Amino acid sequence: MTNSATMITTPDQVDDLAARARDAGRMALDVEFLWERTYAPIPCLAQVAVGEDIFLIDPIEGAPLQPIADVLEDPAVEIIMHAPSADLILFALGFNARPTNLLDSQLIGGFVGMGSGQSLGALLSRVLGVKVAKTEGYSDWSRRPLTAAQLDYAAADVAHLFALVDSLMERADERGRGDWVREEHERRYGPGARIAADPWDSWRKVKGQGRLNPQERAVLRRAAAWREEEARRRDRPVGWLLPDRTLIEVARRMPTSPDKLLAERGIPAAMKEREAGALIDAMGKGLEDAPIALGPPPPPAVQARLDTLVPLAQVLLGARSAAVDLAPTLVATRDEVESFLVAVLTDGDQADESLGRGWRREVAGEALVEMAAGRLGIAPLTESPFLREITVEP
Repeated sequence: MTNSATMITTPDQVDDLAARARDAGRMALDVEFLWERTYAPIPCLAQVAVGEDIFLIDPIEGAPLQPIADVLEDPAVEIIMHAPSADLILFALGFNARPTNLLDSQLIGGFVGMGSGQSLGALLSRVLGVKVAKTEGYSDWSRRPLTAAQLDYAAADVAHLFALVDSLMERADERGRGDWVREEHERRYGPGARIAADPWDSWRKVKGQGRLNPQERAVLRRAAAWREEEARRRDRPVGWLLPDRTLIEVARRMPTSPDKLLAERGIPAAMKEREAGALIDAMGKGLEDAPIALGPPPPPAVQARLDTLVPLAQVLLGARSAAVDLAPTLVATRDEVESFLVAVLTDGDQADESLGRGWRREVAGEALVEMAAGRLGIAPLTESPFLREITVEP
C-alpha cells in the first residue's frame, strides 16, 4: 500500500488514532462509500493521515467511525479534505457530526487560479507535480477483500493533502486572499451552513413547484417534508418513495383518502395504505398553513432592464473574475447575479445578497452596481483581457 498505510479493524485502534490526531492537531480525511440504494451514504472505508502516516479504517470489518466523527467536531483539530460535501453528509446523517475547523483543497484551489471543481488528481499534478492513479473510483468498496489497487487508490486520497493545502494556502495568502478563503469556508461549512437536507425546506428543490399556487405550495411543503423524513426513516432514496412530478400532482389535486391517493398516476405500487394515509394527513395540515408566495415578479420596467443587464453583468463578472484568477462560478451563479440586480434596481437590501457583501462585492458586486446605475460600460478588445471597462460620465 502507498506509504505503508496501516489497516485498522478494531475499536481500540480507532480510539488510538483519534487520540493521535488530537495530539497532532491536524488530520486529513476521506471516505469511500456506497450511495445508490439508500438515503444516507454507507461508509465502506475511511482514509486518515496524521503526520507522515496513513491509516485505512475498515468499518465493514468492525472498526467504528464514531471516534473520527468526534475528531471532526473538535475545533482544536484542523481537518483537511477535498470536495467533502458528500462525506460531510455521511457524518451528519450517520453520526450527527459536522466540522468546526475544516479546509477544503478544492475550494481553496478556486481562489488561486486553479478553476472551480478541480479533481484531487488535477490539483496534485498542477500544484505539487504528483501523479496519482485514479482508476478505482467506481469500485464496489463494500466487497471484501479489497484489492491492492483499491488500497493504493484509497491511501493516495490523503497521502498528499497536507502538502497540497499548505501550498494552496500559501498562494492564497500571497495574493491577499486568505481572508476570502476563510470567509467562504465559513459560508459553506460553518455553523450556519446546511450540511444535510432539512425536511422542512426540501420543497424548494422539488422540480415544478413554481407552477403551484401559494396554498398548493404550502401543501407541497408538508408533502415534501413527509417524503424526506420517511426516506430517512426507511433509508431509501427520496425519489424511490415518490418522484417529484407525482409529488407536485398530489399537492395540486389533494386526494382525500388513501384509496384515491394510491390510484393517482405515478404512485409507486409498493406504497401501503398506512403510508398513503400519513401523507394525506401531512397534506391536510398544509391546507391549514399560511400560503407560501414566492414573491411578486419585478415590475415590467425593472424586468425589461434585467433582460438587458443580466447578460452584460455576466460578461463583466466573467472578465473581472478572470482578471483576478477566480472561477466565475465561484463568485456568483446567474441566478445570484439576477437576484442581486433586482435588489439594486428596486432599492432592496443588497447586503442580503451574496454579491452585496464581503469579497464578492469587492470583486464584482460594486462594479455591477455601477453598471446598473449607468456609470460603467464595457467594450470588447481584440487582445487579452478582451474586455475594457468604460467610465460613463453622468
